[in-house]
Amino acid sequence: MKARTVSNARAVSDAELRAFLLDRLGLRGDYWPAAEAADRARELGMIQIDSICITGLRNHEIVWAARTGAGPQGFYDLLYGKAALRETHYPIFATRRDWLPMLNHAFDHRSKADAGDLERMKPVMRRVLRHLRAKGPATPADFVSDQVAGGFNTMKATTRALEILFYQGRVQIVGRTSGFQRVFDLTERATPELARRARPKKRDYERFIVNSALEVLKIATEDQVARRAALHYGSWRGGNLPYWREVTARLLPELAEPAVATEQENEICWSRPQDAAGWDAAARDPGETLRFAAPLDNLLFDRARFSALFGHDYKFEAYTPAHRRRFYFALPMLWRDRLAGLVDAKIDRDETVPTLRVTGIELMAPVPADALRAGVHRFARLAGAERLAVDTRVTRDLRKALVGKLAE
Repeated sequence: MKARTVSNARAVSDAELRAFLLDRLGLRGDYWPAAEAADRARELGMIQIDSICITGLRNHEIVWAARTGAGPQGFYDLLYGKAALRETHYPIFATRRDWLPMLNHAFDHRSKADAGDLERMKPVMRRVLRHLRAKGPATPADFVSDQVAGGFNTMKATTRALEILFYQGRVQIVGRTSGFQRVFDLTERATPELARRARPKKRDYERFIVNSALEVLKIATEDQVARRAALHYGSWRGGNLPYWREVTARLLPELAEPAVATEQENEICWSRPQDAAGWDAAARDPGETLRFAAPLDNLLFDRARFSALFGHDYKFEAYTPAHRRRFYFALPMLWRDRLAGLVDAKIDRDETVPTLRVTGIELMAPVPADALRAGVHRFARLAGAERLAVDTRVTRDLRKALVGKLAE
């Protein structure tokens, strides 16, 4: 889509765009202080939750570690303790709680798609609700029932009932077990404001969808915002992108400020006025910290934007057949506003000393050995390792920089 012409737009280079984006996403400069971490995490809008745990940390835990320099407990305290975020949407996201009355409006459509199952599932749903009322929060494992169609093939009828109740807004996900199973509770008890949600006015809903899409992306073209808006509206609805392109084109000038990306054919990028401080922050030195971005980090929500700004494509290959992939759970390494490389690693807890094994690595920019070692070793410690090994061919200097007992 050809960008519109706007007046009074800021002219910015790719380097400034990268710095602005990384700053607004919390991936630049100092780690978030503990006292600010909760508010800063909420400013991300949504953090994708994923169950894969190859490195010793799951996607959302890596997102937290990259910004706070700390282990994942603070994230879980925020999500399940303070409940400032809630699990919602599909794929599963930890989402700002104050967004849910609007964002979960999309589930009205999703729950209607379950209408064919409703009559058959109503007795099971009533049983699940009685259990929750009487005994409090429960996991799918707390129920015994027949198998029905669902999931990758079949699932327990009670699990299917919990999913329908979730999309109807009658239950919420309030925790995870040590095995990462969902814990459900009644909406009226866990998130009472959702039990009383009213149908939003169309104009308010449209503004929320476009604004929340831009808040998640931080800076984006009109088409990128429209695509994200369509996802917030509900990707399962299908055929709604033209509508959200029209809405986005109409609302962006009211909600956002333009900048001209001079190295991207003068394409217009948009950011919220609330993020204007990011341009001043982008002018400051980024520091020497090497960070690992999660495979499903907010930075990578728009892969085309990432490729254009960082000069490299990124593919999450965990679900790619083994013979066709280069990496499995490759983590982008960020250093001084650049993509420094990719590293693939897995935790080995069967060793006498828990070890993080680097199974693949590609450097795309020179990084001082001490910065590389500090970044990799810090990640390994957060993942629960005590030493680092390299199980792939690398130069002698790189092996020397990485291998061994973790640096303090």
